[in-house]
Amino acid sequence: MKEMDNNLDQEVSLWQDKLFNRSIRRKRKLARIEGLVRSTTNFQCLEISAGDGVISAHLRACGGSWKTAVFSERAAFSVGYGINEKITVIEGTELPFEDGIFDLVVIVDALKGIAADHAFIHECHRVLKPNSWVVISEERRRPISITALLQRLLGVAPVATGLYRNGYTASELYNILKDGFDVPETFLYSNGLLEATATLGEFVQKLFMHGPCWMVRENANQDELYRYRHLHTLAGLAYPLSWIFSKLEFLPAHKLLVKSRRRHWRPRTQPKLIDGRSIAEAAINTKIGTAAPF
Repeated sequence: MKEMDNNLDQEVSLWQDKLFNRSIRRKRKLARIEGLVRSTTNFQCLEISAGDGVISAHLRACGGSWKTAVFSERAAFSVGYGINEKITVIEGTELPFEDGIFDLVVIVDALKGIAADHAFIHECHRVLKPNSWVVISEERRRPISITALLQRLLGVAPVATGLYRNGYTASELYNILKDGFDVPETFLYSNGLLEATATLGEFVQKLFMHGPCWMVRENANQDELYRYRHLHTLAGLAYPLSWIFSKLEFLPAHKLLVKSRRRHWRPRTQPKLIDGRSIAEAAINTKIGTAAPF
């Protein structure tokens, strides 16, 4: 029985790799993250994962020592198919690590699933060494787009799957980073046509797997392998079209990456006037060249 279980686990891992190789969007995400992370030789790194064990495994090829933390037992189980090591399950927003021990924190699509995202960024700041880095991969929130419309109609928007947000704008990420990190470098990629195609793929995965194919279920069995084979075939049929769409870089991007250096934590508050208004509010309500609002 144990030998059968091991064989099944190996098959699941194999199909996870095959499905990853058929996903232009996931491969591009990994390449972009690796481009920001670069070599992590002699680094102590922390990955905050949403459950994609294949990406966790590939990040370790950058070198150094890595730990992975997740927000649910289900995600820990899924990541376990990609890496053979202990996965930390986070309770609330507190990271169970000492102060200042990491050179790099990489958050892969997990921030939108955290209610208190600012408090969690504060925790990331705590466990990072001075002048170290945080890299965040997230959805770029675009409420008015074909992709957003499809997500709502098909019930695969992040919020519809139980997460707290459908993504972030660059300014929203800046607002939660600004107290303890320098102004982040922002990178946009993955155009709307590619994301719309991927959204249709997510809907198919929802029908087959009741969720994304990279989130391995705890009761994975031979039926799961059967579903993987069918998804792999469908992904192969869609691959040429996805490849063509991926080349249309001039279209608006739907994915967001930021890289920001840690500095001393100091809350940045907007200056207020004596009457309680912000400078921006005063500028809006005051005619230029006067000192009184009209």
